[in-house]
Amino acid sequence: MSFFAVTGYPGSGKTTLVSRIVDRLDDDQAAGFITVEVREDGTRTGFDVVTLDGRRAPLARVGPGSPRVSKYAVDLPSFENTAVDALKQALRQPDVLLVIDEVGKMELLSEEFCQLLAGIMKHNRELLATAPQRSSDPLVQKLKHDPRTRLWQVKRSCFDRVEEELSCAVLDGIKSR
Repeated sequence: MSFFAVTGYPGSGKTTLVSRIVDRLDDDQAAGFITVEVREDGTRTGFDVVTLDGRRAPLARVGPGSPRVSKYAVDLPSFENTAVDALKQALRQPDVLLVIDEVGKMELLSEEFCQLLAGIMKHNRELLATAPQRSSDPLVQKLKHDPRTRLWQVKRSCFDRVEEELSCAVLDGIKSR
C-alpha cells in the first residue's frame, strides 16, 4: 500500500488533478473528500468540502468568525460532520482508496481530522492526498517524507505529465490489491 501525495502552490491544479483521477475510478473504489472554491460574481468567497458520496458542506467563508485562516472563518463543525465523517465511513471499507483534498491549514485546525490522518498513516491504508507546497506543519511533513509516500509536484507546465504518471500509479495500486 502507498500514499500518493500531490503538492503544489495554490492554483497549480492539485484539486483538478485528484478529481480527474477519482473520476476514472468506480464509485466503490474511493471515498473521502475534495475541497472546492465558492465564488460569487467571480470573486472567491470561501471553500466547500464535497464528499465522494455527494455530500457538500461549508469549510470556510470570508467574514467574521473563528478560527481563522487569512480572511476566512473556518467552519470546523461543518467540516467534521461532513469530511471527517466521510473518512471515518471509508475506514470501515478495507479496500477503498482514501482521498483527502487537502491536508492544509484550514483542515489541520480540526484536532479530530489530525488524529484521524495520523491514524490512517499508522495503518497500511492506500491514500491519495494533496498538501501545500510550503508547510512546516509536522503532519504535512510526515506525509511528504513517509517512506511509503510517492510525491508528485504539480505545476501548470507539467500538469498533463503528472496526471498521467499519478493516474497510472493509483490505478496500478488498485489493481494490485
